[in-house]
Amino acid sequence: MRKDDRDILDRFTKNRKDGIRMLFDRYYRPLVLYAGTLISDDTMAEDLVQEFFVRLWEDDYLERIESKALSSYLFSSVRNSCYTYLHKNDVMRARVDFTSIDVAADSAAALSQEIVDRVTAVIALMPEQTGRVLNCVLMQDMKYQETADELHVSLNTVKTLLRNGMRLLREELQSEQELILLFVCAGNSES
Repeated sequence: MRKDDRDILDRFTKNRKDGIRMLFDRYYRPLVLYAGTLISDDTMAEDLVQEFFVRLWEDDYLERIESKALSSYLFSSVRNSCYTYLHKNDVMRARVDFTSIDVAADSAAALSQEIVDRVTAVIALMPEQTGRVLNCVLMQDMKYQETADELHVSLNTVKTLLRNGMRLLREELQSEQELILLFVCAGNSES
């Protein structure tokens, strides 16, 4: 977790204008560069990121996000905006390899905070190592190998714990259809 992310969110809760300014100063340029790599149009990349910042200002998304997830949330949201733009302009099929899209991260950005809280609560009840793997892969948008390196375990251990954790999540959240779709897809994808 970055200290400056915690500072940004603290500032945002005390003074929205100053918090958004800090967030903008820290993330605007990296987000525009990232968006530009996805859609190959620098002007549109700037427009999409600016629209995203307007949504952050108008809504209360930042009040419900934890500092350790801020960076992942921002980049996932911008990525989703780029994919939506490409899809609406029917350019997406030619430029995006659908098999490379991380369904869990894309869907998690669109889920309501209540659902994210519910998933987090279920993960907290799991065996420690299983919960850590799910948190890394689902909540922090980490690749399997990154998770293995972070937790100092093998790639096969990550896959096994992820499969077991996904099964537990599906059992626990079986009444929540949106989550079933998300976790069935995520449980079957490979990073």
